[in-house]
Amino acid sequence: NPVDPECGCWTCRRHSRAYLRHLFLAGEMAYYTLATIHNLRRYLDIMRQIRQSILLGAFPEFLKTVRTQSVAAG
Repeated sequence: NPVDPECGCWTCRRHSRAYLRHLFLAGEMAYYTLATIHNLRRYLDIMRQIRQSILLGAFPEFLKTVRTQSVAAG
């Protein structure tokens, strides 16, 4: 399975969690590169959603949704 099935980054499309775990445990530098690719994509997606919600005047609703999702996940 990918790190995040909803993510379309190169790391999630091409590599499994098991492979990334193997790279991490083996101390391979490739792990850090792949993890960074995923993290940057996620960060940019979040920022895109924030900008869009601000432009639509729906930022307070966006924040409520994010907080609700964070509580449910944690």
